[in-house]
Amino acid sequence: MNTTTTRPAETRSARRAPGTARQLLRLTRMEFTLFVRYKTAWMFLALPLFFSFMALQLPDDEVVPGFGLGEMAMLSSIGSISLILGMGHASNVFTARRESLALKRFRVSGVSQPVIFGGVIGVVAVFSLAIALIIGGFIAAMPNGTLPRDPLMLLVAILLGSVAFSLMGLLVTPLARNAESAQLAVMVPMLILIFAGGGIIPLEALPEGARQFFSLIPSVPPGELVQAAYTGYDVFGGAAGAEPKGFLDLWIAALPSIGIMLAWIAVSALAVRRFFRWDPRQP
Repeated sequence: MNTTTTRPAETRSARRAPGTARQLLRLTRMEFTLFVRYKTAWMFLALPLFFSFMALQLPDDEVVPGFGLGEMAMLSSIGSISLILGMGHASNVFTARRESLALKRFRVSGVSQPVIFGGVIGVVAVFSLAIALIIGGFIAAMPNGTLPRDPLMLLVAILLGSVAFSLMGLLVTPLARNAESAQLAVMVPMLILIFAGGGIIPLEALPEGARQFFSLIPSVPPGELVQAAYTGYDVFGGAAGAEPKGFLDLWIAALPSIGIMLAWIAVSALAVRRFFRWDPRQP
């Protein structure tokens, strides 16, 4: 007698779990929908526009040919878009999801940490690029408006900032018990980084020693990359006396700033891995 049992057809043809790329795409699409529906997120979208247009109130003294102090500060503020979205939005939503046990369910469902975090980082990058295009369109429409000389460098600045500042936003979540307290906890470091990034107070107005110190802060390199991308000048050592550079020479000059951002991304990623909380905080 044959005692061999036959498994159900659906068991034999068990569906494979979606790959990492497909999971990331699905989660990013979900995050995009939630972001649009999230009222607080619209405030984070409005803040970069507010700060960038505030920069135009600065004196119009020429810093590099064709670009005054206000325009340079406005360009620097483009580098702060992902700072506001990344730190503000990521800290808020991940704290809320942790307390509602959504993060715990994600983790036990087989979704990897890079995918969970990557969905929010992707949304931050998309909306940062959208706001940058709005500000860039305004700059192009000005009487002496111009388009970026190196759009690729502009894109790199936004992507690096999106990753770095989203990870920094995640580091705020262990300090907060709910979404409201996360907004308060992130406000102080976010404002410090915004003011130190050159979008509000131009770094050109600071003494050389202070400017060298601030150049190591993560909010400064994205602004410098955007300024270089638009002007074509090597502004990484300071805009005073900056010289125009060709495509390759400009990228060589940008390597230290890119290296600083990569270092902050690496340190932030290690800190998130060590300190990020998946379980709700106990009262």
